Amino acid sequence: MKSKGVFWGVLLVAIGLLFVLRNLGYFYFSWYSFLRLWPVILVVLGISLLPVKGFIRIIIAFVVIAASVIFLTDETSDRNFHWGNPWSWNWQDKDWNNDTNDETYDDTDTWSNQLLTEDYDSAIQNAVLDLDAVAGEFKILPNETYLLKFEREGNVGKYSLDAENAGSSVVLKLSMNGQKIRSGNVKNEATISLNPKVIWDLKVDAGAAKIDFDLSPFKIDRIDVDGGASSLKLKLGDLYDKTDIRINTGASSIFVEVPQSVGCQLRTTTVLSSRNFEGFEKIDDGLYQTEGYSTSTKKITIKIDAAVSEVRVERY
Repeated sequence: MKSKGVFWGVLLVAIGLLFVLRNLGYFYFSWYSFLRLWPVILVVLGISLLPVKGFIRIIIAFVVIAASVIFLTDETSDRNFHWGNPWSWNWQDKDWNNDTNDETYDDTDTWSNQLLTEDYDSAIQNAVLDLDAVAGEFKILPNETYLLKFEREGNVGKYSLDAENAGSSVVLKLSMNGQKIRSGNVKNEATISLNPKVIWDLKVDAGAAKIDFDLSPFKIDRIDVDGGASSLKLKLGDLYDKTDIRINTGASSIFVEVPQSVGCQLRTTTVLSSRNFEGFEKIDDGLYQTEGYSTSTKKITIKIDAAVSEVRVERY
């Protein structure tokens, strides 16, 4: 067997073991740090061309790989970036509440549970939920006991819940308490229970989160989603006459379901995106409508601005 074949075979095995050990949790390195080491490919390629014996090339390559591993697993080399899940691309070390205290951060070592509630008052007719999702998985369920019930578990947090009342309306803000996510091993599973008796506006900073909201049991007036690199799934109902949805994301997967009983108009500006608008007719460039939209008594309007994304809007 040629020495070059042995060299590349051993090198591929070593790199494969590196990824296996990472996936098994024996050590962690961020994908960003890994990408920063792309010049190592040129170094290894150069080593393979050196006019020396095969075993010497292998030894030199292992030294280079060992040095790279030390860099990858060095926590200080990764402190300015967060790669929390398959959707989190190049998230900078961010103080989510504009807290300038650099000593406040979460090293994601401690698993915790949290419960936050806001009591329901029959005088409340409209409510706004302002959600700072940051990272993790989030879903919504109906609950008639509270106006809002927030349950989470994981190794990031804590969240705070603030309420501002103005007559028959209330604004609820769910946000993370000035923490910085530095580790890539992020686990955050949250369930938000909302009262279906009020009319809801949702403002969601999706961050690098997975959002799976079944909103069919609720009266939804407006939804604004600002996502960086997220997975977004929305299922809408027909309990409100007019619902406006605005989605602005980066590298995301977007799936929206709308009921057959509602007329729907979709405007979209997407770049390098996969599109699937089942049940819609193309009216103009970037404009789609369901059949009979103009005469429908209940309507949903959707505007999607997305970059590198998979976008699906379907009727059910």
